[in-house]
Amino acid sequence: MGNAKFWFYPEPDGRHLVEIDMGEALGELSSRFFHDAVDAITYSGGISRSVGRGGEIITIQRDRMQLGEELANKFDAMQNHLDRGFSVAFTSDSSKAWAASCQTSPQAGSFNLLLKNNPFEALTGTSTTPTANDYVVLETGSPAYTREVVEVSSATLTSASGGNITTQNRINFDYNTRQTFARYYRFWPVLKRAQNEVGQAIITNEGGRLWSLNITLVPDYQALFAFYNGEFYQHTNFALTPSSPSSGALPSSSGQQSLDQVAAGAVAGQGAVEDVLSNINMGVFNALRGG
Repeated sequence: MGNAKFWFYPEPDGRHLVEIDMGEALGELSSRFFHDAVDAITYSGGISRSVGRGGEIITIQRDRMQLGEELANKFDAMQNHLDRGFSVAFTSDSSKAWAASCQTSPQAGSFNLLLKNNPFEALTGTSTTPTANDYVVLETGSPAYTREVVEVSSATLTSASGGNITTQNRINFDYNTRQTFARYYRFWPVLKRAQNEVGQAIITNEGGRLWSLNITLVPDYQALFAFYNGEFYQHTNFALTPSSPSSGALPSSSGQQSLDQVAAGAVAGQGAVEDVLSNINMGVFNALRGG
């Protein structure tokens, strides 16, 4: 089993990848879910529900971290990055971290998933792929957020090229031409900090000696699906910046981007009004990187 890890590209700039290896497993990892829903109730008592935005809320905790103050200081920079609206990736098990677009929409009752490559190889590495008895989440964006967890019976795929997964049980939902991502169920490629959490310390200490982590994050689904390269709608013109050398100058990052830069470029390409990077667009990023 691998360690719990965070990754982020410090913004603005995003030219290098920071990995925070906790050196141990988590103490607690939990999810809860939300849906914006409005019910219409008829005179006869019938209920009809309209569902809008939905998603997951992830709480990550580790009491008395083994790596102590050294690790706490790394989280200080990550908290500032998050509080300014930027993204991180996280897994509870770095030996299992993997995600990919479904090449075709999963079908209810089927045992088969056809998958593309892993667009997050710069973070996860190239050797992590699902194996028998792993759990994989299938999820869409909103509305309406649809998800389920399937168990892998067998898998024939590579991180670079994709392939096939056969599930232990039938797939529950028909995703019916919807863009769908598959990922290891304890790996989230694009997470942000909810507005009501901003400013609250994610690290606490006891007597300046024992350091603990407690953080709540939410996926940015629009940013996640900027990496989608299955059918119906494709983004293929991105390459995440890989890990930097341990010393010396940063190598050229020409043609490479950070998590947030890919998301910003995709939103600009769709002509959306809302920019997932608080209206910092790719032109500003390029000016910052060039200046």
